[in-house]
Amino acid sequence: MLLKLTSSDIRDTALVDCATGDVVYRTSTTTPALFRSRAGSISSWASSSRSQEKLPQCDESTTAMLDREGQTVAEIVWEGRHASEIRIREEVLKGTTELFDAAFVRIFPDETFLPTRLEYTWRITPETLTLLDDDDDVVGRHYADCSLEKGRPLPSLRPRSGLDYIELIRVPSDDMLEVVVSYLLVSTLRDRLYSVTKYVYSRRKRPLANLRLHATQSLTNLRDSIRRTISLSTSTH
Repeated sequence: MLLKLTSSDIRDTALVDCATGDVVYRTSTTTPALFRSRAGSISSWASSSRSQEKLPQCDESTTAMLDREGQTVAEIVWEGRHASEIRIREEVLKGTTELFDAAFVRIFPDETFLPTRLEYTWRITPETLTLLDDDDDVVGRHYADCSLEKGRPLPSLRPRSGLDYIELIRVPSDDMLEVVVSYLLVSTLRDRLYSVTKYVYSRRKRPLANLRLHATQSLTNLRDSIRRTISLSTSTH
């Protein structure tokens, strides 16, 4: 299935099936002020799960994911840029620590491997984002800034004039929703991850031995930072 994202903001977009033109999922993000005014709407689960007497943090927001019938099938509660709570259908997860396996994150200079609990792995590089199954076969691929030509996404002729696409291959329908939720979360992590690694590995003027030492230390710190990011909700619950 090839899905087109109609907006560059993944938290407020529609995912459209390119073969049929149907909206498969839609994301919508609201701020705390809207939680109170829209009780019973797409953020009803998020508002009802927290105490009415407790004022939400000013940097808190909720992203709801709706299916093609307009029913809310998943929600992510954000505290800043960290996902503190995730609901997928009727299951409530205490943040990304229960969605990703932080203990097996692998970080290299040009790529990062982030496994999920469904035994898929997101392979993240500065230019690409791919989904691997447990046999390391590619079953998903992100296409950035593309236009559709003969049913396939191709790089746009003018930068930033195209749209993003996500292609999911041989992903069972039962896994589809959780895979899309993980895609949303990985997309928010990707830019922050490579702003750090680009800085570390672009400092070529250092002696090679010093560069390797600095890179090793920095990537160790980065790996620990990602694990803390993924497990943040556990430490706050």
